[in-house]
Amino acid sequence: MKILKMSWYEIKKVLRNRGVLILSIIIPVILAYFGSSFYPADMAQDFQLALYNEDNSLLGNFSFILIKQFLNFENTIEIKNDEQLNQIIREGSYDSILIIPKGFTQDLVDHKQTVLYIIPNPHKIQNSMMVYTGFKAVFDELAGIPEIKVGSTTEFLLQGGIGIDETRPKPEIKMLIPSASDGSLVVSPTTNLGINDMFAPIVAVVVILLLSMIGIASSIGQAREVGLLDLYISNGLKTWQFILSKIISYIIIGFVAGMFSWYMFRMFGVQSQANPWNLILLVLVSVFSFTSFGLFLSSFLKTARAASFLVTAMIGGMLVFGGTLIPIPTGSILEKIANLFPVKYSLDGWRKITVLGYGLSDISFEILILLGFGLFFCLASLLLLQATQET
Repeated sequence: MKILKMSWYEIKKVLRNRGVLILSIIIPVILAYFGSSFYPADMAQDFQLALYNEDNSLLGNFSFILIKQFLNFENTIEIKNDEQLNQIIREGSYDSILIIPKGFTQDLVDHKQTVLYIIPNPHKIQNSMMVYTGFKAVFDELAGIPEIKVGSTTEFLLQGGIGIDETRPKPEIKMLIPSASDGSLVVSPTTNLGINDMFAPIVAVVVILLLSMIGIASSIGQAREVGLLDLYISNGLKTWQFILSKIISYIIIGFVAGMFSWYMFRMFGVQSQANPWNLILLVLVSVFSFTSFGLFLSSFLKTARAASFLVTAMIGGMLVFGGTLIPIPTGSILEKIANLFPVKYSLDGWRKITVLGYGLSDISFEILILLGFGLFFCLASLLLLQATQET
């Protein structure tokens, strides 16, 4: 009961800070609006793209050659058969796979609706979504489908040789989601995904980091700086009770802020395939991990300013080197550094359940890592506080 009272007191103290409340509301609203409306959709770079042409007709092979020339990706590989396709999916040695289905070219000639399929890499969703969005942007901007005009040579040259058939339907771009267990492919029910769907979890995680990590670090530092922790302990409060009350407080604050940020994005049109309860569990585990990390970083410092500075610097490092804002090159040393930060596992899990529609069993690795981070930091914080606390 004493712990809950202390937690409620901590929450009320934060709520009385108008600056924190205003920032907690205004920043998610502004970022959600601008992130959903203006986040660039043409950031595809020289990723590892694989092409699989199932349309082996004469026209199909000719179209495939044109598509390869048009894409001009430096690391493009050609898939020859289903066995090679399954092997590449299992190995995860790709950023995206483009599939041209059987009968694609003939359906295009016959003015039927056509579909191209893209397979994302569940472990490189950031890169995959950029490729997917790039393809969608190209086809969305088409005024029609190019075609060679028929007639005499003179007529062909006078009319420009190549025209646009505006009556022929433009190809749809659909996403095939690979199963995390056996690699089988399922068509995504969502047909209008974009970069903003990948960007939304970043903002929510950043808000959680700012409020939970900086909040608990500042609170711990202030309690030690003014002697409040000494007063609590002299009146019989255990160190673990003090830690637990802080963790409960900032888990609640971080969770509310994260969910508020996420649903602000949802209001501005961001799509999600996540089961709400799965998302709630992931956010709770993420907030617990981040809060414990902030507690750990402040547990050996005795001033609020020093604790806030260290945690702010660490958050900056995670945003830059944790694969949060910029995709991390595969096989680079930065990829190994990113694995040391809990933010990577939170974002990976968040994107898997919201973009790919994965369930809890498919993100069990990320959840276990986040729980492991949180428990380790809690225990280490307790030991550090006890070791550095004056008696």
